[in-house]
Amino acid sequence: MTSDSDFLVREARHLHACFFKTEIPPQVVERYVRANQLCFPHYDEPTVRMLSRLVNRQLDVEAVELVLRTTRKHRLLTRKVQILFYLLEVRSAYYSQFVNTAPDALAIFKLVAELIKTGLKFGKGQYLVRKHGLV
Repeated sequence: MTSDSDFLVREARHLHACFFKTEIPPQVVERYVRANQLCFPHYDEPTVRMLSRLVNRQLDVEAVELVLRTTRKHRLLTRKVQILFYLLEVRSAYYSQFVNTAPDALAIFKLVAELIKTGLKFGKGQYLVRKHGLV
């Protein structure tokens, strides 16, 4: 089910929408689909259910991935996000999303704020994983 192209296209769009406010470039979608078909040709049934729920229910990928990353047996979502980021980070439109080019006097305060956000995101991820039966 999840290895078919249509689902992978929806998956790519959903993952992208969770991290970026722009529309995903069609070339990135095509490459995401091909990379997933090459790297992950088959999924077991629990993985199919998890990915289907994640995409069909439009769940917060960042929150869920943060929680699933801590379990040794649920790393597929992390790998899928990494593939997407590898495909995006080389595009000039995404340069500022991946590279900080300007010094910032408030960087330490922003870092602390992001640390707090990460804690909240982890809590949200735990809730989503339990509520939607993702493990």
